[in-house]
Amino acid sequence: MDEKVQIIEDEEIITLFDENDKPMDFYEVAVVEYEGQLYALLQPAEEIEDIADDEVVIFRIEETEGEEDDFFYPVEDEAIQEAVFEEFLRATADSDCDGVCEGCDSADECADKE
Repeated sequence: MDEKVQIIEDEEIITLFDENDKPMDFYEVAVVEYEGQLYALLQPAEEIEDIADDEVVIFRIEETEGEEDDFFYPVEDEAIQEAVFEEFLRATADSDCDGVCEGCDSADECADKE
């Protein structure tokens, strides 16, 4: 496992608020360090409009001194989104290829390589 990627095993729910102050619940999948910044990969814990159930969204984490909670900012730069997700995929790929690995479009394709 890559030291720049922390996989979150527990199913703790993180509640974020949209621009209308509506709460949205997410599971934290992983935290990725990329170019000196921390990014959270979050997956919806409930149905959220415009986000698929199996989709992850990427937020930049801003840690605040003296504060209990961190701040999460959506990442809109597609190049950063892709780079952070690639770091995550690289760190989670293993020799057994039990998930989607580099060069595969699906777990089934990975299974075919074994």
